[in-house]
Amino acid sequence: MRLKILDRGSGVLQRWQYAIVRAFLGGHVPGSVSVVSYRRNFFGKHFAGCVQEALRTRGEWTVAELEIFAAFVSRLNQCRF
Repeated sequence: MRLKILDRGSGVLQRWQYAIVRAFLGGHVPGSVSVVSYRRNFFGKHFAGCVQEALRTRGEWTVAELEIFAAFVSRLNQCRF
């Protein structure tokens, strides 16, 4: 289940930021951006830094491999990917 607030934002500033992200990414806000911005006080700047490092660091796995890993973990967690 995905919360609708993750797709639209909770405040005026966040909705504006999401609109900019959608404009640059073809109508899609990445899940990591949604999670970090949804509970900023809970996840904090340290988690956001880790997410940025993980997304920006070039890895040995292809996009397809990452998608398979995500689907597998989602299945283990009994949630939809």
